[in-house]
Amino acid sequence: MALAQVVYQISTDKDFASRLQTDPQGALDARGWSLSKEEIAFLLSTLRSNTERTEFRRVVKPLLYGGWW
Repeated sequence: MALAQVVYQISTDKDFASRLQTDPQGALDARGWSLSKEEIAFLLSTLRSNTERTEFRRVVKPLLYGGWW
């Protein structure tokens, strides 16, 4: 569930998204979240390759409406 929370936060909070790119562990620690190295790598590669975050919007929608919460 932490991954879904992080994806949602990225899509709604530009400051968090920016900090995640420069200090991923610090950004996650500040929220009390823990992700695997693979999850962090996925998020960072997607953020860096898509500044409009359309990929995150595509990912977030099913998480929000698919009952992950």
